[in-house]
Amino acid sequence: MIYTITANPSIDYTMETDLILGQVNRPRSEVIYPGGKGINVSLALLQLGEETKALGFAAGRIGQTIRDMLDDLQCPHNLLELGEGRQSRINVKFKGNPETAVNGFGPDLHEEDMVRLLDLLRGVKKEDTVVLSGWTKSIPFYVSILRQVSAEGCITVLDCTGEALWQCLSCRPFLIKPNLEELGALFGVEDLEIMEAVDLALQLQREGARNVLVTMGADGAFLLTEDEQLYSANACIGTVRNTVGAGDSLIAGFLTGLKRTGDYAEALRLGVAAGGATAFSDWLGTKEDIMSLLDQVQVEKVPLE
Repeated sequence: MIYTITANPSIDYTMETDLILGQVNRPRSEVIYPGGKGINVSLALLQLGEETKALGFAAGRIGQTIRDMLDDLQCPHNLLELGEGRQSRINVKFKGNPETAVNGFGPDLHEEDMVRLLDLLRGVKKEDTVVLSGWTKSIPFYVSILRQVSAEGCITVLDCTGEALWQCLSCRPFLIKPNLEELGALFGVEDLEIMEAVDLALQLQREGARNVLVTMGADGAFLLTEDEQLYSANACIGTVRNTVGAGDSLIAGFLTGLKRTGDYAEALRLGVAAGGATAFSDWLGTKEDIMSLLDQVQVEKVPLE
């Protein structure tokens, strides 16, 4: 089972419009999706035929709507209710030129909420995988989750940035997935060249990360494994229509490929195809979209200098 954790899920209200500030804007089209990075990973895993369950929190009527939407999509979930007048968030995405997003804060989590989720995770087994992704207001909560599930020996995947990532590295996550910009920001470096990025990935390994997967947009992605192997993959060719969820789909594809083949190169290949399929779609890429791109992705082993 692959469990995903979304501490702050959302409803994503997406409009296609060229946003003009100070004026009344009308969309060319609009659609509503359940949002949150962990939820995206679970939905992408379902497309690939993997068993998954989305965990986290949801609050109020918006939270119930998120649950209902996941039910409609046949995505197993356990989003714990948050009481005391709290309400889950709505994110507004403007797809146009330029692409713009306004993301809500969402509800605060209390100590007792965190304890409830940790109790929920006591059923995790060694053969399971736990994906922890997205922004959090409570970094110690992320650390507590990783410590608890790591003690069970299961695979842990961490997709967050900044101070949250730094503090979680001591838990030795199996995989982290920064993009090139996020990787540079961790070290205060801009405009990274690829080999500079590899050097920074090596530093993250020394801080505790076991495998580091770095996405680079049109330049593809690279994977630095815990046994010091470096794999590079080209990006798929297509028209980018959507950036939301592409990295989450990549994680889903990578985990699926690794589970099925045990081969890091094949895992990276399927991951890049899955990320590309979402980037070229209006929402998350389907299995058919992913498989149609798979032959485009070439993975090479690169010697570490």
